[in-house]
Amino acid sequence: MKPEKMTVLEVFQRERRLCVPLFQRAYVWEREKQWEPLWEDIQRQANAHMEHSDPRTIRTHFLGAIVINLASVQGRSVARADVIDGQQRLITLQLFLAALRDVAKVYDSHPDDIGTFTRHTENPIQEKASNEAFKVWPTNSDREAFGKTMRSGSLQKVLEHFGPKDSLPRIPAAYAFFYDAVANYIAETASLDERRERILALRQALQGSLQLVVIELESSDDSQMIFETLNARGQPLLPSDLIRNFVFMQAASASEKESEELYRAYWAEFDEALHDDGRNEKRFWHQDERQGRLVRPRIDLFIYHYLTMKTERDIRIGNLFEEFKSWWQGPDNSNVASFLADLRRYATLYRGITLPTGSDRMSVLAGRLSALDTSTVHPLLLYVAGLSDTDLPQNGRDRIAEDLESYLVRRFVAGLTPKNYNRFFLVLLAKAKDAIRHGNDLTETIRIELMRSVEPTSIWPDNAAFRRGWLANPIYVASRSDRSAMVLNALNADMFTTKNEMVVPKRLTVEHLLPQNGSIEDYPYAPMPKDEEDISPETRRRRLMHTIGNLTLLTGSLNTSISNGAFSAKKAAIVDDSDLRLNAWMRTDERTTWDETDILQRGGKLFEHALRIWPIPNGTLLVGEDTAATSLS
Repeated sequence: MKPEKMTVLEVFQRERRLCVPLFQRAYVWEREKQWEPLWEDIQRQANAHMEHSDPRTIRTHFLGAIVINLASVQGRSVARADVIDGQQRLITLQLFLAALRDVAKVYDSHPDDIGTFTRHTENPIQEKASNEAFKVWPTNSDREAFGKTMRSGSLQKVLEHFGPKDSLPRIPAAYAFFYDAVANYIAETASLDERRERILALRQALQGSLQLVVIELESSDDSQMIFETLNARGQPLLPSDLIRNFVFMQAASASEKESEELYRAYWAEFDEALHDDGRNEKRFWHQDERQGRLVRPRIDLFIYHYLTMKTERDIRIGNLFEEFKSWWQGPDNSNVASFLADLRRYATLYRGITLPTGSDRMSVLAGRLSALDTSTVHPLLLYVAGLSDTDLPQNGRDRIAEDLESYLVRRFVAGLTPKNYNRFFLVLLAKAKDAIRHGNDLTETIRIELMRSVEPTSIWPDNAAFRRGWLANPIYVASRSDRSAMVLNALNADMFTTKNEMVVPKRLTVEHLLPQNGSIEDYPYAPMPKDEEDISPETRRRRLMHTIGNLTLLTGSLNTSISNGAFSAKKAAIVDDSDLRLNAWMRTDERTTWDETDILQRGGKLFEHALRIWPIPNGTLLVGEDTAATSLS
């Protein structure tokens, strides 16, 4: 490699395009972390030039490094170099130069200054509308915004293109920030001469004391290794960014045209697919998703589960890129195109798991998994979803989904630990693959494995254990109310018949029939059963308060209006305003009070639905157990 120290203007002096490959990530620099510090550096150097007549006495300031790889050019095209590292810095400096150019025009600056800024943002070609006019050409997703911003010529035009300042996309927002910063800096002084002096000082800083190290790669240099090493600094790259660059550099080494075609066919979806759910980040695959203690962009989590499915190993997500490279060097990978096609196919399946929209049994399971927060089953679900109808007919998929959901929900209700799930589902994944390889019944294989263990870390609770947890364990926790809401929604769905309207409002909230803060006058304690006389009424109430028999679903406004009131008033309001099947029993029930005995009785009735929703093969209740009288001690 050939490193060379250059000033900002020297970097952009040559007639060439610095092109960001299609497969690199979009522009991500932002105001507080990058734009403001960069402007402070530029302003400080400009002030130094105004204060010192001899530029040799001014200390230079280092703005970072960029790495470029010279590309072949055909015909009369403008010379081109691919940006291996430093695209964020180069794009930002071009936006700053464009803003400085446009402000200089407003303040009637010296023509030499305006000409300098223009020459360093445009290549001198006849076709000004051509993309070859740009000194820097960003990745695909940023090109339209960058082109419109650089060609606008004024802040007013930028705002006409993109809207008000407080809602600008990132690239025009960077331009607007630097435009305002430069304009305010120049407007601090009143006289024309002093304003021109400040613009000249900014020009002198850019051409004299603000420097970068430009590293030009030679044919023997490993561009991917250099990229990985240098990106330990600056805005951290996602593992998926590193994987994308690694894969497409492999493709580009064979054919640049092929790599661009592969990007558009298989990877563009990851960078461009949108999903607006109210978050600042609108790109579906780049939205943060929580899985257990992990909060990662969805694309990283997908690749993590994909790699786990392929390797059947406990992948370390903190070393995802290294894990990927290790797998890539194995015997199972044929070429870039087949890998990307496979990745894209499973991405579609993964989207259906994380954002299910169907009504089939696998989609129902996927919707309930998010509440259980059990993502360790995702590699197995990916594998099952990816099988052909020949390998796994639809009725087999439905049964696997039902068995997995029953296993997970029963363990959740029984209060059993999920700590062993990672290892358990990896073993189950390996067994599933082995069944398909040998032509065995996959549904039966999975069912047998789920029922095999009798250890607390992996047992599938039978009906007796399921009922004990159902009646005695608190499934409502304020910090994770979505779990109890999931169970209640499932019960409500099971209560529908062909005679009912199938409309269920979204964003229902969990309501306690016996309120958490209700008065003893409104809700007196129930008589203590003889087998529980060794505990206090208060303790018994606390144990039953958050069990399923005391919970229902209401709209937020109805919940708030009746939360801690007397049961008779609460019941009347629910009868008047709730259309849920879960609350239909109140229309004919004559109770005017609600206590612990009522909670247990309702819990027993709801358990009948639970057995239908979450069955277990050959599951039987213990003979003689009385649902309403189950001990809570």
